[in-house]
Amino acid sequence: MQTRTEFAGGIAQLNLSHAERAVALLWFYRQTKRYEERSASDLANDLRDEGFPRPNSSRLAADLRRHRCTVRGKRPNSFQLDLRSVLSLDEQYLPVLGIKRVEVSGSVVPPELVAGTRSYLEKLVYQINGTYDYTFFDSCAVLCRRLMESLLIEIYVSSGREKEIRDGGAFFSLDRLLTYVRNDKSISLGRGTPRAMEDVKHIGDTAAHDRTYITTKIDIDDVKAKVRKLISELLVLAGVRK
Repeated sequence: MQTRTEFAGGIAQLNLSHAERAVALLWFYRQTKRYEERSASDLANDLRDEGFPRPNSSRLAADLRRHRCTVRGKRPNSFQLDLRSVLSLDEQYLPVLGIKRVEVSGSVVPPELVAGTRSYLEKLVYQINGTYDYTFFDSCAVLCRRLMESLLIEIYVSSGREKEIRDGGAFFSLDRLLTYVRNDKSISLGRGTPRAMEDVKHIGDTAAHDRTYITTKIDIDDVKAKVRKLISELLVLAGVRK
């Protein structure tokens, strides 16, 4: 990933207004998970720090309020990206980062399940579907395992209970985490969820650690329905979706 200075150098080559540069920075911050929102004054200072003329904060705020790609942030006088604009901004600015975005389907996990949630979840689902579409099935299996593990951890992080699943500062291994979740009476799992979690873990472990076995399309197809149902349930349990 490029630094902000490198990204600023890229957008300096484009014919952008002050507001469009500010939106580009908001997009960059979302990509890098540096900030979720930023005030007009913050953005004006950021642009100045990267060598652009500093826009008038009041005028920039007015322009951002009218801009189709922004909505008001949670903090007073702050702005964040309108999630409906993220894909079009990806097309515009991913090339600046030297990244080519390829079209993928919702072949394993429907992207709408995570749209507008967390940037890392959106990217994981995009990669899961992409690895399936382009027949990289070992990678697909490992990423499904990773998505499940991330959401299980998110359940405890979002409820302020993450210390329960740490050992010496590090999160539990997935084996230990699954055992803890199954025995946690405060978490109501669906009837088939424990089995689905074991299946996703098994296919991911095999893809990552088996020296000779190569994951096939049918291996993924056998668990796709379980993955979709499991991820949908974990998103709700983690408070990511209602």
